[in-house]
Amino acid sequence: MEVKQNISLKPYNTFAIGVQARYFTEINSVNDLQKILSDPKFEKMRIKVLGGGSNILFTSDFDGIVLKINIPGMKKMEETDQHVLVEIGAGESWDKFVRWAVENNWGGVENMVMIPGTVGGAAAQNIAAYGQNISDTLESLDLYRFDQDKIVTFQKDDCKLTYRSSIFKRELKDKAVILRVRFRLQKSPKEFELDYHERKARYESTIEALEKTAEPPYSVKDVMNAIIYTRSRRLPSVDEYGSCGSFFKNPVVTVKKYKELAQEVDELQSYPVDKLQYSRKEWDKFDKDEDLVKIPAARLLDELGYRGKWTGNVGVSEKHALCVVTNKTASGQEVRDYIKRMQQDIKNEYGVKLESEVDIVL
Repeated sequence: MEVKQNISLKPYNTFAIGVQARYFTEINSVNDLQKILSDPKFEKMRIKVLGGGSNILFTSDFDGIVLKINIPGMKKMEETDQHVLVEIGAGESWDKFVRWAVENNWGGVENMVMIPGTVGGAAAQNIAAYGQNISDTLESLDLYRFDQDKIVTFQKDDCKLTYRSSIFKRELKDKAVILRVRFRLQKSPKEFELDYHERKARYESTIEALEKTAEPPYSVKDVMNAIIYTRSRRLPSVDEYGSCGSFFKNPVVTVKKYKELAQEVDELQSYPVDKLQYSRKEWDKFDKDEDLVKIPAARLLDELGYRGKWTGNVGVSEKHALCVVTNKTASGQEVRDYIKRMQQDIKNEYGVKLESEVDIVL
C-alpha cells in the first residue's frame, strides 16, 4: 500500500475538479485501512472517504488524507427457490454489479443501471431510480468504525435510510468505511417496476421505452435495456462533461404549497416523501393540506430556463435541468457559485429550498 503526497484528485471525481490532496491512498482490504488508521502520522488528520467520486464536489485543496475505497468482490452467499443473497465489495462499480445481477437473471436492481459510483457509495447515498429503491433489496452491510476500531455489521434498519441519505452521510460521515454490502435479489422475476412517468412533453414512461426496445413476455434484461435506452437519451455523457448527475434533492413541500405551485408550473408532478414511487394508485388522494409530498426540482429549474444555460465553465445539461455540468476545466468554487445562484433563483421565484444531493467538501 502506497501513500502518495500532493496528488491531483481530478481523475478521482466525476466533476473533474483539479484540486490536490495532501495525502492519498487506495484501500483494497481491511488490513490497508487498519495500517492507515494506526499510523500516528495520520491520527489527528482530516479524513475523506472516497468511492467512485460521482457524488462529491471538492471546492479547494484537501489538507488531509483521502481514502479511495477499492475493496473488491462479488459472490452468492445463499439461495432459495425464490431469492439469492449476494455480497458485494464496497469498491465494486455499482453499474457492474447491476449488470452481473441481470446476467444471472436476478431482479431488484435492474432499474438502477448506469448509476455511476461504487456499491459502498450507493448504500451510503440510498440511491433510487425509475421507481426502484436500493432499500428494497439491501439486507445488511459490514463497516469499519474508526471510533470502535473494529468491523461492525449493520442490518438495513441500522442504516437509518432516508431520502437520498443514511447514517453514513450524517452521523458516521468520514468516521467509518463500508466494506461489504449484501442484497437479497429475486430469482427469475416476472413482475417489474414499470410505473415511472416523466413529463409527457419531454420523456417517455418506462413501459413506453420497454415497448420500443423489447417484446413481451419481458425479462429482467429487457427492463434493464429499456432503462439504458431512457438514461442515454436524458442524461449528459460523463466522457464529454464533468458532472455528478442530479445535483439537488427533490424538495419536500406541503400539499398546500404543491397546489399553489401547480397553478404556476404546468405538469408539476408530486411523489410520496418516504419512497421513490411513481404510481398514483394508492397515494393520490391527500387528506390534509399540511401533508408532505416531493416535487421535481428539475421542473422548477426548467421553468426558469436553466436547462442548457452556461456561465463560464459551468452550466446545466441541455438534456436535464438537474444535471450541473462543467467543461472539465472549472474550479470547485465556480461550480459552488453557480449552484448557489440556482438555489437563490428558486427560492426567490417559488419560495422553495433546494438542498444539495452532492457532498460539497469545503
